[in-house]
Amino acid sequence: MRRNAILPMLISVLAGIAIAQSGDDPASVYARADVVFTGRLERLTSSPRSLSALFEVDQRIKGQTGTKKYLLVQLLIQRDCHAFEENHSYLIYGQRISDQLWVNPCEGSKLISLAEGDLRYIHSVNPEVSERCNRDHLAKIARNSRVIVTAELVDTEDDIASPALFRPWCGLTFTTEDAYYRVIQVLKGDVNSPNIAVEHTICWDTVTVGGYSPALSPDLFQKGNTLLLFLNPISSRPDKRRPVEFQSVYMDMDENCGAVRADDEVAMSIAEAIRASPENYKHKWLDDDVNCLVGANGETSCVVSKN
Repeated sequence: MRRNAILPMLISVLAGIAIAQSGDDPASVYARADVVFTGRLERLTSSPRSLSALFEVDQRIKGQTGTKKYLLVQLLIQRDCHAFEENHSYLIYGQRISDQLWVNPCEGSKLISLAEGDLRYIHSVNPEVSERCNRDHLAKIARNSRVIVTAELVDTEDDIASPALFRPWCGLTFTTEDAYYRVIQVLKGDVNSPNIAVEHTICWDTVTVGGYSPALSPDLFQKGNTLLLFLNPISSRPDKRRPVEFQSVYMDMDENCGAVRADDEVAMSIAEAIRASPENYKHKWLDDDVNCLVGANGETSCVVSKN
């Protein structure tokens, strides 16, 4: 009886942590958490005060979580914060209350596809943990990419037309959504137009999707954002109707990291490494508003003049 009387009070305290504590940056959230792990949500079960969530643990990052494959946690019902869904993967920050692990959705837990910033911070504390688009992975993509550019996002397929009535996740079918760009700088390869269309793969729990619906992430693919793009000069749908000024079509090289923010520190380090390489492609633009410089080692830097 005593345990049953105390537990509701402890839950109320947990529910107020997000307000009482200062700082919602990854370092603060990580420091406050008793347990941190990544895992796939297998099953949700309702109870009066919470949801019981069964996770298949992928990586145990902080705290005592045992060694079993599955971990049961209690999710506070916080309608103003993150809503969890089965069959998605998450980064979880939890608190120990009595003999149970509790998770407040307002306290930093998020889809793994949205956790790049958190995982990068955690990497500084625990080098065995890393974000998906880390430097090693971007460097590997860069080596394999035939074309690398920085470009300003003009629009996405769903922005300029009604969103697709039905777009399946990639799997049984190859699913993409177009994004339309104005090229700012060519870092590698040959681009024959300052305006390009890029087919981005739409796959479950990937960074470029970053959500629950099969569409490009509205945060990453926000009009005006400058992205570093790793591309292959091919198209899975060459006959697809596209805006007349975006007939030069490419495909991203990686479903997670084929497009990253150009002002991200890791992306900037990769871009600088490419600029310093003597292997950069000597490029000649066909447009008058594009200027290209060929460096002493033969590398090319092309900039589109904005009107």
